[in-house]
Amino acid sequence: MILEQIKLLMPEIIIATGICTMVLSSSIKIISTKFSSQIIAVLTLMTATASTIFLLPSESQYLFDHQVIIDPLTSGLRISSYVIVLIVIFGTDVNEKTNQNELFLIELFATLGISIICSAANFLIIYLGLELLALSLYALVTSNKHSIESTEAGMKFFILGAIASAVFLYGISLIYGTYGTLNIHEINSIDSTKTLETQIALGFLLCGIAFKFGAIPFHTWVPDAYQGASTSAALFISTAPKIAAFALLYRILIDGFMAASETWTVMIQVLGILSLILGNLIAISQTNMKRLLGYSAIGHVGFIFLGISTGTKNGLDSSLFYVLIYVLMMIAAFMSLEVLSSKNHKVELISDLKGLNSSHPWFALIVLFVMFSMIGIPPFAGFFAKWSILSSLVDANMIYTAIIAIIMSVVAAFYYLRVVWYIYFEKTELSVSQIGSSSLQQITVSCVGLFLLFLGLMPKPLLDFCNKIISSKLLID
Repeated sequence: MILEQIKLLMPEIIIATGICTMVLSSSIKIISTKFSSQIIAVLTLMTATASTIFLLPSESQYLFDHQVIIDPLTSGLRISSYVIVLIVIFGTDVNEKTNQNELFLIELFATLGISIICSAANFLIIYLGLELLALSLYALVTSNKHSIESTEAGMKFFILGAIASAVFLYGISLIYGTYGTLNIHEINSIDSTKTLETQIALGFLLCGIAFKFGAIPFHTWVPDAYQGASTSAALFISTAPKIAAFALLYRILIDGFMAASETWTVMIQVLGILSLILGNLIAISQTNMKRLLGYSAIGHVGFIFLGISTGTKNGLDSSLFYVLIYVLMMIAAFMSLEVLSSKNHKVELISDLKGLNSSHPWFALIVLFVMFSMIGIPPFAGFFAKWSILSSLVDANMIYTAIIAIIMSVVAAFYYLRVVWYIYFEKTELSVSQIGSSSLQQITVSCVGLFLLFLGLMPKPLLDFCNKIISSKLLID
């Protein structure tokens, strides 16, 4: 019985083994090439993905006295996070002068934290995974050792993150004091009449979750972290943790507190509207490309929250679909910045993209795909992501909220199209020789950009995937 349970945790065991192998290989120089850590990370994640697929249980199972749950959502989010991190690693620059070995090691630690969160069915397990992920992200932000901005952003992120973790932990303590248990399935089965206690506890928990998502008013770390971190680190920070944040929301709100949906749907809706409005409005004034992507990410989080706020199966499906599309868009965006940068010319400002179409027409087209997808222009994937959220809002009779979302999408188009304007209608400042990225990076970003177009033309497979892994048992049809 114990062996059967351990077998279902094989992905986490494989990642932990990969981490140990990477530490040993770097310390005793088993592989002397600069690609050793990248190879180990890739093999680890591919093996973890394969084990998740081959060890899929026929039905949902609780392990270790309901501490861990293995269900379709666990498996689906595990696979999604592993694939996303694989893409990130393929798109990370590896050279002799950068300490990318540490970067890959930290990313594996973060992936382990994400995997733990996806399968957690107990608040303490959730907190363990959350802290493992958070500590890894702090290290990633400060990984650019020669940058004062990186150190400053990392310090801000660490302090704010510690406060958010404390608030989240206080919410957990209130849950234990109110319900006498930390097992999520037990909380959901209790017909509690302690409405005020539940509302207060949910408020604290949502503050912690909103920080992890970067939702307003817990957003201040996002633009600073994106700008201060190296592009390789920002590429990871802006993508894979969003999978963990969605899992966190689902496990707590849907699996644990669906009976209190009248309370948390209002909270989530308010956070979503604030993030959508302020994130997009502040992004208009940005000139730094990473800060622009940071504030636009806050706007995208607003869309995700609005889908969740419906409390319906359709809304949850749409939110997960949006998360996956958003992650792909951010991968393509940050990877494009890294591909177009070189030793002598870093693409940091929007104006650094002037005349990109003249010097590098293919990458100009990829950036165009990303910007159009973020706006929500058909036939790109971003259109169907936003359309699915808007449809779920209309179905839930949240018409005014849907109108606000549409208006903010139009506002967002302004700063995305400004990037396109610089690329296609401003004088050339880049030269072909200034691109110093590897062929693997260029192929990866090209594939992700084209995949955004493919998903726009054929969104059904990904929509079906989201529909299958989201349970309808606890949701309003």
